[in-house]
Amino acid sequence: MKHMYEDPKFIIILRNPTERLYSDYIFLNHGDSPQSFHKDVLQAIQIEEDCMRNNSLWWCLYSLDLCNQLPTRIFIGYYSVFMKEWLNVFSRKHFLILRTEDYNSDMEGTLREVYDYLKLDYTEDFLNKIARIPHMHVTTTKKKAGPMLNKTRILLDNLYRPYLNELADLLQDKKFLWLT
Repeated sequence: MKHMYEDPKFIIILRNPTERLYSDYIFLNHGDSPQSFHKDVLQAIQIEEDCMRNNSLWWCLYSLDLCNQLPTRIFIGYYSVFMKEWLNVFSRKHFLILRTEDYNSDMEGTLREVYDYLKLDYTEDFLNKIARIPHMHVTTTKKKAGPMLNKTRILLDNLYRPYLNELADLLQDKKFLWLT
């Protein structure tokens, strides 16, 4: 891609990895309760730790065999590892990196940022019209499952923290720490 496109533009939208994992888990019907999620998170962490004892982090995150063993897609939340790969090929100016939480709280502002980044014309009325379109993937399954267990949240927040610290440093933006 680098050799084919003079000035590529990538838009990446990231979500708090702890929240993303729970939503993904419920949405893909891997389980239907916070308790099953906790059990599967513990198992996924153990599988990853076992892998990392004998292999590099990179190998473990990119191994299709390991991915197929995991009861959750826990590896997706290691954003900094994947972002470093992209930044080894393309400079930072080629990326607009957003957060799902910001999009949800200020859809028009986020759309304005995207349109400006892409140098596209728009009107405020147009952005407002797009922002009023209802979400398409509101699942009853997630509502039925209920909130994640606090002990699972703490476990995942601690697991992802070093990678979020690295991501915030890499992007020079503390909002990617997801502290609030």
